[in-house]
Amino acid sequence: MNVQLNDSGVPIIRQKTFAQKVKSFLLWTILVILTIAAALLVYLCVVGASEMAALTTLKKVSNQPYYTMSYENFDCSDMLNQELPDNDHIIQYYKKKFFKSASGFFPGTNENETITKGSVAFFSRTFTSTYMRARIYNSYDAPIIMVTTKPQNGYKSWNIVDMSDVGLISKQDIAQWTDNTFQTIAASYCTSEGINQEGFGVSLISCPVAECDDTSLVNITPFVAVRLLLDRTATVESAIDLLEGYDIDFSSGTYHFFISEKNQNSAIIEYIDGKMSVTYQAPDKAFQVCSNRMEYTSLPESDKDYSNLYNEISLYDFFDKALGAYQPGMSQSYAQLLVSDKSTDMAETSELHFGTNMYGTLYSVFYDTNKMKMYIIVTNDTKSQSYNYDLSK
Repeated sequence: MNVQLNDSGVPIIRQKTFAQKVKSFLLWTILVILTIAAALLVYLCVVGASEMAALTTLKKVSNQPYYTMSYENFDCSDMLNQELPDNDHIIQYYKKKFFKSASGFFPGTNENETITKGSVAFFSRTFTSTYMRARIYNSYDAPIIMVTTKPQNGYKSWNIVDMSDVGLISKQDIAQWTDNTFQTIAASYCTSEGINQEGFGVSLISCPVAECDDTSLVNITPFVAVRLLLDRTATVESAIDLLEGYDIDFSSGTYHFFISEKNQNSAIIEYIDGKMSVTYQAPDKAFQVCSNRMEYTSLPESDKDYSNLYNEISLYDFFDKALGAYQPGMSQSYAQLLVSDKSTDMAETSELHFGTNMYGTLYSVFYDTNKMKMYIIVTNDTKSQSYNYDLSK
């Protein structure tokens, strides 16, 4: 290498120009940013591999908006031990899981979880001695996501989530990663409707009264209870046994559980005066109906419903009468027709919830538990889209 010397034989040191200094600074800055980004990516993949994988499957199916997502190989045991009281704390849990000290800088919150939903669900024998299950879900206009889940050690299930339960407003695009990441991740733990591969189904339905004693058992939200029921149970009795192992925290909203197994059995689980109460399908009926009204017989009539606020009593009475008229079983095609007929268009209301004052049938779902098929009708105003899923795969 040739080194230039001055007249005294001392090497000449050339100073970098300003442009050269700027270029060097930029190169080092880019290198540091890339290194940090690579380290962050590795960190995310290590601490939340299943969550990150789920986000890559998020797909917008229609402009309802209706989405699908697949969430597999997850383990919620750590979250359960945190005893989180509501959906907002579940969102915050994932913020902290991904970004420990910087969690406050990332969006994701549920500012208003408690919404009264007028709904009806039923489980019934068909005239061919198989069984079917259905639900009409009435609520304020919001995005919907159908999440297919498979825990590390549990049953595969199909879950329908009203994204207003995790704070996303009407028509909001939940595919915007930076805005809605944590609500989307939390969605599978905030489901209020689903069925698993064994044909066990759960509907979480708003009701006027729900109170569970706070004992030494682990506290979970009603939504997390649905997650555990779908992951771990296949029969009505095993579901009751599972719930008896937890305290249900109803501080963010009062609900009861409508559960059914693949064949013959269904029940409504309520919490009255701190204790669990179970109303089984009546022996003389081949069906059971559940709405927002309470089933617990000892409650005063004034405490059993919402004063017909969302017409849930008429829905209950209609399906109770219709299914009773077709003992010992109604045809599936006719039952689906009745569900479709009783779904309502979105209509203006005086209340504003999650950026919308539109209220009506957000979706209706029908399950053929014999052939293991699920049919979802997503409804918005007078338009509707139907989606079919094979639960045997």
